[in-house]
Amino acid sequence: MDASYDSMPLILHEVQQLFPELEIHQVEAGVPEQFERLLDGRLDVGIGRATLAPTSVAAELFRLDPLGVLVAEGHHFAELPAVPVGGLATEPLLFAEEARAPEFNQFVIELCRSVGFTPTLYRGTVDSILASVDLVLQGRCVLCAPSSCVPTAAGMVWRPLVDPTSRYPWSLLWRAGESSEHVHALVDCARELSRRHRWLEPIAPVDKLRGS
Repeated sequence: MDASYDSMPLILHEVQQLFPELEIHQVEAGVPEQFERLLDGRLDVGIGRATLAPTSVAAELFRLDPLGVLVAEGHHFAELPAVPVGGLATEPLLFAEEARAPEFNQFVIELCRSVGFTPTLYRGTVDSILASVDLVLQGRCVLCAPSSCVPTAAGMVWRPLVDPTSRYPWSLLWRAGESSEHVHALVDCARELSRRHRWLEPIAPVDKLRGS
């Protein structure tokens, strides 16, 4: 997962409450690498979009995360309550390295194509959302990011994407047929957090959220 993603720490905290003596090792890895680590036993649970998961990896959707765009405060998008997806057509978009996050890059490209354009890619990549901060602050590019991955950096703002509104699908990943009680406890904790925070429920339109 990306280091800025906020769901996994919440899930692990719940698991640690159930199993205080459980030793947990967190690894930052892109989804393709997570698949490899799950299959060879170096990882017990992963997190990401499950679209490209092999059949030997089980997955369960637990969060639909509003997708938005990160821009510098001086960018014209920053003045809007929400940004139409079509507005991205004139902006250079910063993408993650393809080997690290093909499923997220594909999601953004498909979203852009759904409104009739192929995005212009910034000539460069990053290995994490945190690494993109400087480029965005310089105004060189904009970056699509789910709401749960927004870094806290001065001078940068996140605006939700609309027309269409889009939500990124996060799933837990684990080995199919896994018998570990700890793995299944983690899956149960994710389900409970999803229910408690209403992560899979419909969200209110942006215009209804302005006064919240």
